[in-house]
Amino acid sequence: MTKYKHSLQDDIGYWLSRLRMKVHSSFLAKLASQNIAILEWRILISLYNEDASNIVELANFIEVDKGAVSRILDKLEANGLAVRQPGKDRRSSIVRLTKKGEELTPKLAQLAELNEKEFFSCLNKDEKKHLKSILKKLLEHAGIESLGGWFSK
Repeated sequence: MTKYKHSLQDDIGYWLSRLRMKVHSSFLAKLASQNIAILEWRILISLYNEDASNIVELANFIEVDKGAVSRILDKLEANGLAVRQPGKDRRSSIVRLTKKGEELTPKLAQLAELNEKEFFSCLNKDEKKHLKSILKKLLEHAGIESLGGWFSK
């Protein structure tokens, strides 16, 4: 009987996962230096850019369940970074950044940009454009169609 030949290191997914973990862990460390967790960052930048304004919108935008968003908002409120303005109920309340949150978020965005540069500055402009095109094609093929950011440019 012939043994089936396949190696873990033959998988594109394996290498994408390794790169993603490296990029992600580096960014986590940068955020940790500011006492911010990744979900806090996602909520802060979403509020800062006015991509969402309540728990339901935030949950949909950052693709996390509403309960997790609510818990993170509790922490952001306790740290003076965000406030909820009353709505019909707790989940429909409008969420806004405080002055402290407005001042911190651009600093965190600079850390995100630094992280991107650290990992992707080895690519020239054409390579980055090609990579984005390939990623867009793969994401759409995987059924991930709500692409924003540089995918929509």
